[in-house]
Amino acid sequence: MLEVQLTVSGAEEALEAPTERDCSGLWLFRGWCERRVDALRAEAVREGMQHAWAGYKAFAWGADEIHPKSKTAKTDIMGGAGIQGMGVSMVDALSTLKIMGLEEEFQQGRSWVLDKLNFERSTTISFFETVIRILGGLAAAADLSGDAALAAKAVDLADRLLPAFSSSPTGLINNVVSLPRVSPDGGSGSVILAEMGTNVLEFATVSALAGDPKFREAAEKPLRAVHKANENALLLESVDRSTAKEIGSKRGVGAGTDSYYEYLVKYWVLGGRRDEHFRQRWEQAADEAMEQLMVYPKGWDFSFVSDLEGTTVSNMLEHLRCFYPGSIALGVMAGGVEGEKAARYLEFASNMTTACFQLYNQTASGLGAERISFDDQTGEVQLMDSRYWQRPEVIESIFYMWRATHDRKWRDMGWKMWRAIDSHARWDGGYSGALDVSQLPVQSDDVSQSWFFAETLKYFYLLFSPDGALSLRDWVLNTEAHPLRVRLQHSAAAAAAAAEASGRIRQQLKGGIVAQN
Repeated sequence: MLEVQLTVSGAEEALEAPTERDCSGLWLFRGWCERRVDALRAEAVREGMQHAWAGYKAFAWGADEIHPKSKTAKTDIMGGAGIQGMGVSMVDALSTLKIMGLEEEFQQGRSWVLDKLNFERSTTISFFETVIRILGGLAAAADLSGDAALAAKAVDLADRLLPAFSSSPTGLINNVVSLPRVSPDGGSGSVILAEMGTNVLEFATVSALAGDPKFREAAEKPLRAVHKANENALLLESVDRSTAKEIGSKRGVGAGTDSYYEYLVKYWVLGGRRDEHFRQRWEQAADEAMEQLMVYPKGWDFSFVSDLEGTTVSNMLEHLRCFYPGSIALGVMAGGVEGEKAARYLEFASNMTTACFQLYNQTASGLGAERISFDDQTGEVQLMDSRYWQRPEVIESIFYMWRATHDRKWRDMGWKMWRAIDSHARWDGGYSGALDVSQLPVQSDDVSQSWFFAETLKYFYLLFSPDGALSLRDWVLNTEAHPLRVRLQHSAAAAAAAAEASGRIRQQLKGGIVAQN
C-alpha cells in the first residue's frame, strides 16, 4: 500500500534532476550512484539551511523567530509563554550550522550569542522550552566546537535555572519560572510529565562542561523520585510535585509525555550505557506501551501506539508522537534490548514510522498534517488537523530507521518529504508552515519555527549524509536535536557499580579465570 516513487526514466531527465536518479539498475556502479545521489540530496538540504539563515540574518537578526513570507521579525515563541527575547532561532541554529560545516554562519551566530544574549533581563519563561532550546543549544555548540566561551554561557544559564529543583522535596520543578534567577516556589501542584522529565541530558552535559556534578545530580533527583513512587513505567500525563505520584486520565507517548520517555534511553546512552536503572525503565515503558496502546488500522499493513483513556485507545495519530519509533530504534542500536526482543522492537519501529509517514504521504501538498485518524470500519485516512507546523518527529524517526537498517526506502521517504517542503513552504525569507496541507496552492502561516533550524533541517541533512557526519555512539541528540557528547558515566550509583565490577574483574584476573568476551 505504501509506495514511494522517485524514479526518473531517461538519461537526459536524470541528468537534469540528479537527485531523482534511480540507481537500482546500475549493477556495477550502483554503490557509486547511490552515494552521489545522497550527497546531492544532502547538499540540497544544506542549501535550504543557507537560504533560511540568510533570510533570518537579513530580516530578523537577533529576533526569536522570523515571518519568512512577510520578511519581518517575530519577537517571541509560543506567544511569549515559552521564551521571549533570547534570539531563540539563533541559538537553535548553531549546532545545525556546525554539523553542516557552515563555519562563517556559525561564527556569526556565536558572536551574537556572546555579545547580545543577556540572562539578566527580568522575564517569565518556560523552564522546559528554555532548557531544551537555549541551554541545550549552548551546550551542544560548546561540545561541537570546544569553545570555552560558549560553555561558560551554558554554565551561567544552568546556574540561574538550578534553584527550580529546590522547590519540592522530590525535586520536581514548576515549569513557569523567572529569570534573571529562578526562585524556588512552595512545591505544590502538579507538573506535566514531559516538562519535568526533559532536562537531565542538558544538565548532565553542563556538569561535564563545568566539572561540577551538582547540575546532573539535581536533574536526576526528580526522575528517580518519580520512578520510585510509581511501579508502572507507562505513566499518566502529570505527576504530583509533592509525592511524585502520577495523576491524570490519559496514558500515551505523545504530547505532554513524549520527551520524558525519549530521555530515559538517551540518558542511558549519554552516560556510556552504564546506568541500568534508566535502561530498564525505558524497556519497561516500551513493553507497557506496546501492550496497552497499539492501533492496527483496517486495511493497512502498519501499526502504531496511541493514547489510552479509560479502556479506549484512540485511533488518532499526531505528529508529536512520531518521535517514538525513532527512540525505540535508537535503543535497539545502542543495545538496550537484544535478541528476539530487539527484532520485535525494530519491527514495531518500522511499522510505526511507516504509519507516521502517512501524515505526509496522504496529503495533497505532501506537507505533514498535525493529526490524522483512521476510520475504524474502512481504514480511510481522515485529516483531523491539517496545519503543517514544520515539525521534525517524522523525519527524526526516518533518520533513526535509516541508521538502524540502511534500507534505502527510508531515504526515499525523506526525500519525498523534503521535495514537498522545498516546493510549497519556501519563501524569500526562509521556510514557513502551512494553514492547510490539503489545499493547493499552499497558504503560508508565515512563521518559521525555531525548531526548523535546530531539528527539521538537521535530521534531513543527517539522513542523506554518511554515518560519520554524526556518530550515534559518540553523540546523543536532545529533544531539540542538539548533539551532546557521550560521557562514560553519569551517576553516583553507576560509578559505584562500575567500581565494584572493576574490582571483581581485577580479582578474577589475579586468579586467572577471566574469559574473553
